[in-house]
Amino acid sequence: MRDPIVAIATPYGESAVGMIRLSGKGVHEIVKKLFKTKAKFEERKALYGTLTDLEGKPVDEGIAIFYKAPKSYTGEDMVEITLHGNPVILEKALKIFIDAGCRLAEPGEFTKRAFLNQKLDLTQAEAVADLISAKTDLAREVALRQLRGELSKIIKPLREKLLELHAYLEADIEFSEEDIPTITKDQVLEVIDEVIAKVKELLKTSTAGRVIREGLKLAIVGKPNVGKSSLFNALLGQERAIVTDIAGTTRDFIEETLNLKGVPVRIVDTAGIRKTDDPVEKIGVQRSKEKIQSADVILFVVDGSGEFTEEDEEVFREVKDKNPLVVINKVDLGVKIPLEIFEGLSIIKVSARTGYGLKALEEEILKRVGFVSQEGLKIYVSVRHEKLLKEALEVLERFRERYSVEDISPEIAMLDVREASDLLGEIIGEVTTEEVLGNIFSRFCIGK
Repeated sequence: MRDPIVAIATPYGESAVGMIRLSGKGVHEIVKKLFKTKAKFEERKALYGTLTDLEGKPVDEGIAIFYKAPKSYTGEDMVEITLHGNPVILEKALKIFIDAGCRLAEPGEFTKRAFLNQKLDLTQAEAVADLISAKTDLAREVALRQLRGELSKIIKPLREKLLELHAYLEADIEFSEEDIPTITKDQVLEVIDEVIAKVKELLKTSTAGRVIREGLKLAIVGKPNVGKSSLFNALLGQERAIVTDIAGTTRDFIEETLNLKGVPVRIVDTAGIRKTDDPVEKIGVQRSKEKIQSADVILFVVDGSGEFTEEDEEVFREVKDKNPLVVINKVDLGVKIPLEIFEGLSIIKVSARTGYGLKALEEEILKRVGFVSQEGLKIYVSVRHEKLLKEALEVLERFRERYSVEDISPEIAMLDVREASDLLGEIIGEVTTEEVLGNIFSRFCIGK
């Protein structure tokens, strides 16, 4: 059991209750000396009592729950003490336990210990942070599925197949002259193809996984007076941007967040991009161009009831190579603009004024990030998982290409199979380093 640690486990600020969490060697004895209760000591039972300082002076009344290893969150002896949620009280309690021999926990150290004590694998540990920071109900559901081990249930069998294949290849070397069953080339390729197919399936979820966890950046661009601000307001469902018939009303970008079927979307209404002598509007145009560069999805808005002008063309040149979603606005006034201009691009016809086409636009935005609906939703991989899966896929495809046409020795084949299995093992934490763990748990809050 590791050295005793302590942290405040609730957010800073006044509240009805706040929690102090302790874990590690000797924490039960430390708390028993400082938490006075008339109740009989029992594990996993709420005990009412008074927390005192080292001199025996009362600090606050509260509830303590003792957990004995290994039946605790961390797998170690743990105590959780609920006090009144006054920051003064909680900071005082924290100092008392540090003076009594505990160390202030590092960010994510409780969950890191849960991983090291095999209470969670690495994907489940990451899901704890995702669950805490989930911005939408969908993000919460995805994190909860991962916390329950659904991603691990996919990764572990794939790794086991590769380890079994590695064992067969090793047996070919060790017992080449003995009469034992061996694996054929076709059987090797069958296993590799199966793993490759599953890895590719997981990789398809990476973009959607990122936007569910981090949010989607959506930029609305176009020349002045094509209805960008009206579309912005319509998507938000409120009058956030000023709408007038005067070109250049929006001189700077406006940002708001909306929940699009569980995906957090940071939507930006940019200033109309055009040549102008107005110094303030020039700054707005430049900022709009910067927002275009960082956007995940660009809505290029044109006035469908008018002509495609030089100003439209100028904006189109800015975004054409970024695969924009072309939004033909004001279709309630008729469509005059020639659609063949946008050949090869997705086109959605809408009326920001009447609401026509907005649902189709929302669906198309979600399709751009690989998310269509929640039906059948299981798990989405993170950026870290994506990197390791891509590396494993590269190794497996390289191996398959060589193995299918060349007479590769079992020794060489084993190296590639082992490398791919180790990369999958790094996803779930069966193969890892202290540096990797440090990077993962550093983004956790202290106390979790």
